[in-house]
Amino acid sequence: MDLRPSRMQITAHELFDDEVPDSRLWELTADMWIALDDSIRSGYFRRLPPDLPLVRRPVHVLLMACSSRGEFRERAIVQLARHPVLWPLLVIRALDWAGPVRAYARHILVNVATRPEAAGRVIPTAVRLRDRIGGRDLLDLLRPLVPFDAHADFDDRTMRLVVEELIRRDDVEALRRLHGRMTAPAAMLRAAGHLLDRSEPEPFLRSRFSQIRARALVLAPHRGAEFLEDPSKIVRLTAQGVVRRAGGDPASHYRANLAGPASIEGLGESAGPADAERITPFLRHPRAKVRAAAARALRGWERHDDVAPLIHDPSARVVRQAVKSLRAAGAPPDFGLLDRAHPPHVRRAGHRLLVAADPWTRLKADLLLLGDPELGTNAFMDLQAWCGPVLAALHRPCPEEWRAELGVLVEKAPEKIRGRLRWALDPRR
Repeated sequence: MDLRPSRMQITAHELFDDEVPDSRLWELTADMWIALDDSIRSGYFRRLPPDLPLVRRPVHVLLMACSSRGEFRERAIVQLARHPVLWPLLVIRALDWAGPVRAYARHILVNVATRPEAAGRVIPTAVRLRDRIGGRDLLDLLRPLVPFDAHADFDDRTMRLVVEELIRRDDVEALRRLHGRMTAPAAMLRAAGHLLDRSEPEPFLRSRFSQIRARALVLAPHRGAEFLEDPSKIVRLTAQGVVRRAGGDPASHYRANLAGPASIEGLGESAGPADAERITPFLRHPRAKVRAAAARALRGWERHDDVAPLIHDPSARVVRQAVKSLRAAGAPPDFGLLDRAHPPHVRRAGHRLLVAADPWTRLKADLLLLGDPELGTNAFMDLQAWCGPVLAALHRPCPEEWRAELGVLVEKAPEKIRGRLRWALDPRR
């Protein structure tokens, strides 16, 4: 994970050194404003210049508004209102710990919030601070002035918080209006889940989210047969259950309509190994998605021998299914899969299979791939892991029939780990 500060984030040092142009303030997100306000008072004890004029630049207003001295913060409130770029900070001051600052900021914020451009600057910060002392009261104050359901173009996290706030208020109508215009996935999913229990289920059967379609299907069981070939497994399983409860047989539907991936997987979910011969021809289908679906269905019936040859399939999607079958069947190690005559996705699959075997098989696979142009880096990283915790826990000596071969391969390993590998192969260890 990259723990370096964001390029857009502004530090307190930059502010005190007057190195921040006003244009950078527009790039800050609500989270950045909150963090910046905290950072100026947490560990930064430089005094503000005594001749700092508030009306000079928004950056100077920002410094005053984040000061640890209450009189400075109070003096900055009016100036915050004059600079739209600083309105997120006005919301923060409306939750200030000092009563006079908090009351004055709220008085000014009520006037600012009525402006058309206020929503985008005020709502993201207000909803993020709703769990602070007085945060929900502040939202109650803003709600009549800035309708939360009037803006559906916020980022995903802001939209999620807005949805949660509307749910808390049980404002179903506002949530319904907002849901129709949202594009943020997490917020749409949360809103749909709440509305589904309070609306007719039929519209939600067309939802882009499989969880919502499945829940809607439970509430509209008469539509079950229409969703037996849904691309989502959870929706298919729900439809199969609904059809069975109505006295139908999902497997019969799939047998009569066996063609695409959904019907193949549906047959695998609803029938048994006796139907395997209906599916095995699809392992040779020209479409990789169909071959992968057939492999999944057959693996569910433990027909691993049928799927294993697909380890050489030209599609990585299909090869991944073959790897799962070979692993489930406990297939013996096949170092031939690492041969460079195979495409990279086959070599990568072979490496995964060999690494999952015993430690000495893993070592040999890593050493064989060290010079591979596509997989050499991954092999080296795994080899470093082998020289650490794997080697420390190793209790079984190297198989004698492999010792000479591994000894030759170790000499091609990077020098910094070569010594540990030699020691691991030493029969006197």
